[in-house]
Amino acid sequence: MPVRRVLACLVIALASAIGFSSSVLAGAAAYKIEFSNNCNNPAVCFDPTGNPGQSLGGDWGSIRLNADASGTAQFTSATHQTPGVPNGAVHFSLVLTWNTLTSPSAPSGAVAADPNGTYLVITVVNIPSLGGLITPATPGHYAFQGAMFGMPGVNYMLQVNAI
Repeated sequence: MPVRRVLACLVIALASAIGFSSSVLAGAAAYKIEFSNNCNNPAVCFDPTGNPGQSLGGDWGSIRLNADASGTAQFTSATHQTPGVPNGAVHFSLVLTWNTLTSPSAPSGAVAADPNGTYLVITVVNIPSLGGLITPATPGHYAFQGAMFGMPGVNYMLQVNAI
């Protein structure tokens, strides 16, 4: 019986060391962000000139921002039932950089106002045409429901977690 305990302790210690070194090598996470936006209202989201950036559908993703100002994201965008635009989804694995910005009011392009005036400015490195994202840095749940502003069918959700 004592031999099993010793082996079990060694296995646990080894597993802990491997897990610790893996997390150090991967970079300590500073933020974890989940997001979703959907537009099912042709009056708001449809561009009759055929601009695929203005179509019905949505975007969904998960972002990990590391303490060293690097990050990664998994992002899926889908279009549906938009005349002249193919239906379907496309997936992206993104490499990111980020920094913080302090501003008493939401900067242009921010998805929501931060109650403490601090924002995460996230930039896509490996596919620059996708642009970036400015989100509140204060952990919390941020949402927009277009129906409250005369735009039914337009919704987004953002969950910011500090790790």
